[in-house]
Amino acid sequence: MNVLHAKWWMIALLAVVAVGLPAHAETFPNRTIRIIVPYAAGGSIDLTGRVIAKHLQDSVGQSVIVENKPGANAAIGIEELMRSAPDGHTLVILSDSPVTVNVHLSRVNYEPLTDLVPIGRLVNSPIILTANPKAGIASIPDLVAAAKAKPLSYGTAAIGSSSYLTGELFQRALGITLQPVPYRGGAPAAVAIASGVVPLGFTDTGSVLPMIHNGQLVALGVADPVRARSMPNIPTLLEAGVPNFSAVSWLAMFAPRGTPDDRVAKLNAEIAKVLAMPDVQKVLSAAGLEADSNSPSEMRAIIAADYKKWGQLIKTLGLKVQ
Repeated sequence: MNVLHAKWWMIALLAVVAVGLPAHAETFPNRTIRIIVPYAAGGSIDLTGRVIAKHLQDSVGQSVIVENKPGANAAIGIEELMRSAPDGHTLVILSDSPVTVNVHLSRVNYEPLTDLVPIGRLVNSPIILTANPKAGIASIPDLVAAAKAKPLSYGTAAIGSSSYLTGELFQRALGITLQPVPYRGGAPAAVAIASGVVPLGFTDTGSVLPMIHNGQLVALGVADPVRARSMPNIPTLLEAGVPNFSAVSWLAMFAPRGTPDDRVAKLNAEIAKVLAMPDVQKVLSAAGLEADSNSPSEMRAIIAADYKKWGQLIKTLGLKVQ
């Protein structure tokens, strides 16, 4: 009877321990990971998602798929994420705009500082100032002189975009006035600059990199605080003479609110390994993207700072919520 009693006591104890274990103590990941890209296929964000998915599945031993959910300035993809289980198997890649800019300009159904859990940064997407070679603007002093001599326009993506806000920040740093000409993205803006429709402009690096290399555009500087690895010979705007200037555009991975910290940490570590791969960095660099991972806490701090910075500028500009 003593042996039987001890056996049943051990079984009961194991059952209690099993019940007390957290649900996320199971192996993770244990099924397909879904990465939502809330933009159309073919762009730099889609490229980043697919490059990471390809290598991440080899690392974690589970399928990793990319699903494009474009529309509403990424809100459709974000809402899809928020409907998913917070278990680390559904993620989203976002640029800085829907996280730190759009929320000040549009009525959205998410709160970026609480509904989105940062896994970590994936890449920096440098914003660059370029000029048409025939515009006679080869430096920041040239630009300042031209702006003071006559009205000067510049091309940018849509009003409220990161490149647009960078242009507004740029004017204030130099004490000049420029007239923004918004386009439906960096690529159309780059074409307008190269063709001379506008003399200069702010765009993402990927849109203008080939045009810089073939001489269609003159690069005046990148908005990042450090030089872009894909263009080490091009100075930062700070180096080029714009005082106290820095504007960083990035892509990061997010999970829904409530995702366990241990799963966030595992995803961060696995994605960081992927981003450190030379082949991955080569593919991203060719698209004007700088692989640059960080920790969830570091990413959260960047988001909070950018949210405040762009929110204050939008208020100063008097841009209205749509």
